[in-house]
Amino acid sequence: MQLSLKLRQGVISLVLLLFLLPGSFFAIEQAFYTQLLSSTEQKLEVHMYSILAEVQPQGEEVALSNNLLPPDFYRPDSGLTAFITSENKLLWQSDSSINLQFEPPMHQILPASHEFVLMEQHQKKFWVLSFAVLFDSGESTLPITIHVVQDDELLQEPLQSFRSTLRQWFVGIAAVLLLLTLLAYYWTTRPLWLLDKEINKLEQGEQQQLVGDYPTELQKIKEDLNLLLSSQNRQKQRYRHHLSDLAHALKTPIAVLRTSKLSEQPELAEQLDRITAMIEHQLKRAASSGQDVWQKQIAVLPLIEKLEAALSKIYRDKGIQLDIDCQPSVSFRGDETDFMEILGNLMDNACKACHHKVKVTAFGQPLQLDVEDDGPGIPEHKMQGMFERGTRLDTYQEGHGVGLSIVAELVNSYSGALQVSRSPLGGARFVVRFSENKTRENA
Repeated sequence: MQLSLKLRQGVISLVLLLFLLPGSFFAIEQAFYTQLLSSTEQKLEVHMYSILAEVQPQGEEVALSNNLLPPDFYRPDSGLTAFITSENKLLWQSDSSINLQFEPPMHQILPASHEFVLMEQHQKKFWVLSFAVLFDSGESTLPITIHVVQDDELLQEPLQSFRSTLRQWFVGIAAVLLLLTLLAYYWTTRPLWLLDKEINKLEQGEQQQLVGDYPTELQKIKEDLNLLLSSQNRQKQRYRHHLSDLAHALKTPIAVLRTSKLSEQPELAEQLDRITAMIEHQLKRAASSGQDVWQKQIAVLPLIEKLEAALSKIYRDKGIQLDIDCQPSVSFRGDETDFMEILGNLMDNACKACHHKVKVTAFGQPLQLDVEDDGPGIPEHKMQGMFERGTRLDTYQEGHGVGLSIVAELVNSYSGALQVSRSPLGGARFVVRFSENKTRENA
């Protein structure tokens, strides 16, 4: 849930900062540029009418009656010039065009019509407003076209200034929005973060219930989870007590039977030993089921080293070489007693069956355990069905099988898999694969 909210918050932030703000920036800039073009066209149109009012035809030539034009038309390099043409002939040009490398368009346009276009000459851009008129001089008609030209740099200067100011504002807005997004993210996800922290404490056995103060949306989840935990703990305790009581109740009649003369019979003694072993097995299961199933991230390497130290003393006379391949970061999610029961039985069996070498490998998440030896191994025909339901696991080979029924049941309770095959060392190889995100089921 928390990861999903983080992802959604990140997507919203990215859309806001990488799409909406740049999109708004370019939209506002384009709107300003459009308005700037419209203003430029209107300004050039005013200049064009001023020139038209001063034009006086003189045969096939024209002259301006006085110097009432704006000063920019008389100042060189002002960026504003004017031309008058007639039938591909230049009739007049303003003084400001002296140093300007520009040739006015000579194509004909309809009288009383105008056009506003962008032209590029000599790697420079110009905005040109052209207007065509007909002058009647009595005996003839003179078609003329007035061209008012403005350098594009005069348009780019206010655009660049506006763009710089707009960029500063948008950077500030983006910073504020980012800060508000982070604050909103923290405020909306903090309850989830606190809930995740409490669940981690539950999994690590640091607390038994959720005690945090959560919003209404999470309060129901908290109550239901606490109810589930309480119910599970009560169920485990009842199971443990009932199983323990049953096992202890059976011990007394068995002890009485052992003192009788009937116990001297080999068949009866064997059955009594089996019953005693089953009682001890169930007592171990009861003790294990009483542990907290929320425990997780138990370091594996220290437990393997602890078993290695114990087994080295037990099998000192064999001179066993115990090879361990396990990184310190490898962990087991479950009960420590269960893990010690599984690994202890497998390592003990390997030490019994081996000649001189045992190898233990632990890796991955979910965890995988490999226990190998260089002993005689297990026949192929017995490997096929040795873990099937109803098969006795303690009869396939001397030196292997002690406690394997417990191992198989515990691995199955974690929704894992237990397999046996031939080891490269020459003996048997037992592989335990635990299922991901699975905790121990009630025994």
